[in-house]
Amino acid sequence: MVPVYAHRFLPADHGTYGHPVLSMRGWDIIYYGTDLLDYISYEFREPRPEPPEDWAPHATVSFWREYLQQPR
Repeated sequence: MVPVYAHRFLPADHGTYGHPVLSMRGWDIIYYGTDLLDYISYEFREPRPEPPEDWAPHATVSFWREYLQQPR
């Protein structure tokens, strides 16, 4: 896991890219961006926009698939 900001993290895998940003607090692990750019555009904009209808992040590291809840 690569720390991004506060309790937001990127799962890492050698030589890969495009991982979703995860929000992790205790047992609560949710998607917070389809990738780093999507996360930054959401997290630091005021007021926060609603995600588009077709917003569909997916776990790129298989280990996290079983722990993730539905997107924000």
